[in-house]
Amino acid sequence: MPTMDETAAAILAPPKGMLVVDEYAEALVGTSRAHSFAEAVVQTEGLSNYVSAVLLTPETFAAVELMEPAPLIGVRMTSAEAAVPAGASFVEWRENLSPLDVPRGSVHVGVETLAQGAAEAQAKGVLPVLTIAMPELGASSIGVTQAVTTNALLALRAELDRVGVDPHHLLVRINMIVPGLSNPVPADSEQVARRTVALLEKGVPAQTPGVLLLSGGQPLDRACAHLKAIASVPGQSWRVTFGFSRPLIAAAAEAWGRDADHRRILLDNCKQASESVAAALVSGGAAS
Repeated sequence: MPTMDETAAAILAPPKGMLVVDEYAEALVGTSRAHSFAEAVVQTEGLSNYVSAVLLTPETFAAVELMEPAPLIGVRMTSAEAAVPAGASFVEWRENLSPLDVPRGSVHVGVETLAQGAAEAQAKGVLPVLTIAMPELGASSIGVTQAVTTNALLALRAELDRVGVDPHHLLVRINMIVPGLSNPVPADSEQVARRTVALLEKGVPAQTPGVLLLSGGQPLDRACAHLKAIASVPGQSWRVTFGFSRPLIAAAAEAWGRDADHRRILLDNCKQASESVAAALVSGGAAS
């Protein structure tokens, strides 16, 4: 079994990133077809040219037949009591709270769950990936995104320190600092990069090897432009790459079952994300 260091290095191997086939994919194709779709994704020939890791739900992980060569496969954990599934290369923890359920002055992420999950995974020698996702607040400003995400990341870091999680042996998956999808004031990639890197510098330990960026519902072209700008900022301590779901799989999921080109669509999208990381490395980006 690879060490946590080896798993992190494999996930972060440039210019690849993580493809997330989660509940969003299940909603697109239907629960009854979710397992078949996930298996088709994992078995797509050439996927490992652009994707180093695929994250699945526990249900799809249990049903998918893996083929070689394939990216590393990880599982989203949903219960602190659940055992790490045999064959999983890494585990992801994500616990967002509804904005309506967040007490004033608190954060929208269940940091205790994430920290405890990370501690238990590390104790078993399995790399944890911890996800902080900004809730979709519609017309929220980029400043609101930065404030809400910063508060959540700082609270998570404090809880990780409290329970003794080793920052060397985890990855952080987090949203870019962008305005809400319906906010009328756009943000250019330079502004997104500046604010996102400021967030990372404030809340991600320098010892943590890498950061995976969510798309946050952005279309692929915009998410890739922002990804390139963020990863191009020099002097960062971490390898920065993508941990996308929606922009990589949406069109493929819509075509799946009626269009033989669904695998080509998936590969084209993953290639575009990978090329954004490659372009950032050429321009002297983080940890290059």
